[in-house]
Amino acid sequence: MRIVITADLHYRPAQRHRYVELARQIAAQQPDCLIVAGDVGHPLRLFERGLTLFEALRCPKLLVAGNHDLYRSEHGSRALWESILPQATQRAGFVWLEEQSVLIGDVGICGTMGWYDYSTSAAHLAVPTDVYPLLKELVNHDADYIDWPWSDRAMARYLQRGFHRRLAALETDPSIARILVVTHMPIFDEMIPNYPQSEKWSLLRAYMGNLTLGELVRSCPKVTHVVSGHLHRGSAWQITRTGGCAIDCRVIGASSGVPDFVTLVV
Repeated sequence: MRIVITADLHYRPAQRHRYVELARQIAAQQPDCLIVAGDVGHPLRLFERGLTLFEALRCPKLLVAGNHDLYRSEHGSRALWESILPQATQRAGFVWLEEQSVLIGDVGICGTMGWYDYSTSAAHLAVPTDVYPLLKELVNHDADYIDWPWSDRAMARYLQRGFHRRLAALETDPSIARILVVTHMPIFDEMIPNYPQSEKWSLLRAYMGNLTLGELVRSCPKVTHVVSGHLHRGSAWQITRTGGCAIDCRVIGASSGVPDFVTLVV
C-alpha cells in the first residue's frame, strides 16, 4: 500500500503552475491514499482552491487542519474550526481526520492538528509555562490571527482527548495491524530544531509542537509511522521506545516555497 503525505501548501494563485506540478508528481506515485497534513491555504477561498489540485485522484483523501488554515479573515477562527473548514473539506472529497479515523486494509490512520501546549519550550530559557501566552505575540503570528476564545493549552487538551479516543479504538481493533499517525504540529522532541544561540528562535520553539501527544503515541505498540508538517524542514528519525519497535518518523519539508511529499509503503 502506497500512502502519500504532503503539508504546508500555503496555496498562492501566482504560483499555481508549481502546485499543479506537485499534484502531477503525487498522482504519478499512484497512491492508495493521499493525506494533507495542514496549512492548505487562507483565507477560505485559497483553502478550497488548494484542495482542488487533487480532485482527479480517485483514492481516499484525508486531511488535518493547520494553524494558518484557521487565521481569521471573512470568517472567525471559531467558525472556521467548528464548521466551515470541515464542510469545505468534505465538499472537496476529503475526510476530516479530526473527527474520524480511516481504515485501509489492515492499516489504521489517525490524525490531529495537535495544537501546542508549550511542552516543546526551550529548557535553557527557564520561562515559566504561564508566561508563554503573554510572549507569543513577540514571535508568532497565531497571536494576531487566531481569534477563537480558547487558550492554547485548553485547545491542546481538547484535541488530545479526541485523538486519544480514536487512537485507542484502533489500538484495540484486532483487524488493525499497523497505525499511521499524521499531525500538523510535530510531537517528538527530536523533530524540532534547537537554536540556543538565538533568543527569538528559542522562544518560538514553545509554539512548534506537542510532546504530550508524542508520549501518548509512543505508548501505542501498533503505531509504526508518524508524519508531521508545520516546520517546512524535511527530516526523518527512528523514534525509540521501550519494549517495542522504533517508530519511523518524518517531517515534510519544502523546496523553494513549494511543499515536498513523502511516500510510505506500508
